Amino acid sequence: MDDFLELTVSAMASGCIYGLMALAYLIVLRPTSIINFAIGEWSATGAFVGVGMLSTLAWPRFEGPYILAIVAVVVVLGLLGWAVERLTVRPLIRRGAAVTSPILALLGVLVIFRESLTLIYGADPLPSPPPFGFKRIEIGAFAGASQQFFIIAVTLSLFALVWLFFERTVWGRAFEAVALNRRAAALMGINLGRVTALAFAGGAAVAGLAGLLMSPMTSAHYMMGLPLAIQGFTALVIGGVGRVEGALLGGLILAFVEQLGARYLPIPSGLTLAFPFALLILFLLLRPTGLIAPREAR
Repeated sequence: MDDFLELTVSAMASGCIYGLMALAYLIVLRPTSIINFAIGEWSATGAFVGVGMLSTLAWPRFEGPYILAIVAVVVVLGLLGWAVERLTVRPLIRRGAAVTSPILALLGVLVIFRESLTLIYGADPLPSPPPFGFKRIEIGAFAGASQQFFIIAVTLSLFALVWLFFERTVWGRAFEAVALNRRAAALMGINLGRVTALAFAGGAAVAGLAGLLMSPMTSAHYMMGLPLAIQGFTALVIGGVGRVEGALLGGLILAFVEQLGARYLPIPSGLTLAFPFALLILFLLLRPTGLIAPREAR
């Protein structure tokens, strides 16, 4: 039983990371209908920015507090997301390009970010110090690494804030209005360009934060974004592309399937890498709207 409870904490932490990646997809997808596969590389960039702020990598004899790393990741990735939208997506939209054109352009952005990380930081993994060290924490019957509990706490807090933004603020309502009908939203006076830019900035910031939180458990590596992008997209499909809470639900379901399967199924460990793809295909075939239907479908 202790083994299962410890596995539960590990799965919840991984599920929260997947949920953050799904949320990064969702923030961009809802108002723009653009699937941004560069999200994975943005998470890797966030991990490296965090390592630079927490160690002597960026400046000699500089090891800043963890809150400074969080602020730096959110600001830097937000600005990068805004710049990507202005330089690659907006010109295509203004010229009336097909919806696939921004997606293909963002695949080019993915390659640029990955190669830039390799040139700047090298190909070797860089260790990322956790904010509370490597100690083990026990909360009742549940036990796990301090970073796992920190990931869960930060993710739940962020999802609560994002839910309040979409449900209780004017700008959140503007995002939803654009998601429901871009033409009608424009006629009502909503600035579509500003909403799109904020969506890319917000999606990049969330992805960067996911990379920062993940890096103490896996190190910062230029290839870490690819599996996170796949797992985040799968979590989005499982939970549904229309609701914030669906992103977290999909991430938790995917993580529990992965870790329970790896622990208890009599299969080689390498086959667990196929779980996201199997779930992705299954949901696309049987329930393409995900577990939580979008608001407009209700």
